[in-house]
Amino acid sequence: MSLFITILGILAAVFFVLAATNGLKPYIKHPLVLKIAKQHRLFGMAAAFTALVHMVVALSNGQLRITGGLALLGIMTTGMLGMLFFEKKSKALYIAHRIAGPVTFVLILIHIILNSNY
Repeated sequence: MSLFITILGILAAVFFVLAATNGLKPYIKHPLVLKIAKQHRLFGMAAAFTALVHMVVALSNGQLRITGGLALLGIMTTGMLGMLFFEKKSKALYIAHRIAGPVTFVLILIHIILNSNY
């Protein structure tokens, strides 16, 4: 079951990084990056869903970690801010979403570093 938890965690992190390519659009004009960035919302939702499943499976196996809870909170916050911005078109929500993304990335890295089995 530990392998399944690991795979879910890797998928959540990969989806999060793919969603983050949206922030690279002004700097990188490579067609592949632009194509991935067009799917920003889809990858963000996939990251949130996969992270939530990752947490449920870890919790059911008694492997819940505080760093994972914080990373999940970051992903959910980033996603909610993004969805609210999409609905309300508020500049404050956009700024909050853009700040929450890098903070969440750091939380994910901390979770990976402190909980790796190597």
